Amino acid sequence: MVETVPAMPPLPAPPRALRPVRRLVSRLVRRLVRRPVRRPVRRPVRLLLPCLAVVGLLLGGCSDLRAVTRMQSRDLAAVAPGTYRLDKHHWSVVFDVDHLGFSRYVMRFDRAGATLVWPPAGPSGASVRAWVRTSSIDTNDPALDSLLCGAGMLDCRRHRLLRLQASGLRMVDAGHGLLRATLSLGRHAVPLLLHVHFHGYGVDPVDGLTTLGFSARGSFSRTRLGLPAWPGLVGDTVRLRIEAEFVRPANASA
Repeated sequence: MVETVPAMPPLPAPPRALRPVRRLVSRLVRRLVRRPVRRPVRRPVRLLLPCLAVVGLLLGGCSDLRAVTRMQSRDLAAVAPGTYRLDKHHWSVVFDVDHLGFSRYVMRFDRAGATLVWPPAGPSGASVRAWVRTSSIDTNDPALDSLLCGAGMLDCRRHRLLRLQASGLRMVDAGHGLLRATLSLGRHAVPLLLHVHFHGYGVDPVDGLTTLGFSARGSFSRTRLGLPAWPGLVGDTVRLRIEAEFVRPANASA
């Protein structure tokens, strides 16, 4: 028997409240520009009234706006099976590490990609492959970026990619789960337990693409990953934070 996938609820049409607002604003602006101001003392009042009218219409349409922009389902069973790719505009990969006991020094990568395969079986059979370009390390300090790309750390010339592979998301409640992953750099690899939060699934009202979003947190030993430089100055435990939205191409089959 073929398992049927619950259909997503139809996306409501864009709120019509904004159309009369735009028309009203255009008319008011044209009227203010063309009409000479015979009584300058009343001009602030004339400007205030149309502004109040616009605000009133916008407030009246807030419920419509929320209905359009909040269409996510929190039910993992509703996620359509298929292959999803990382939305290149909505993601972040951030690391932080202890710096001399004074702070957690934060850095990020600026180039990444990922593929998520979501099977009919649901999260327990899901798998993800992701990578970041090592040369895109960003500490907001170009000199430090160069040092991190050198030997003893990322060695960006030899190791172009930092890779993550994972499969089998085990849900602990409706919105949270555990994902066992492997993080690898060259010949070095470390196990990684990610604490995953599922944000939702639905149709993005801006681009119309089927989207699902996650956050993930984990930590690993940098020396085990082949990053031994600066012992005593920089801590060994690296904390990882991932924010990712995955989209399914519009022509993908369900």
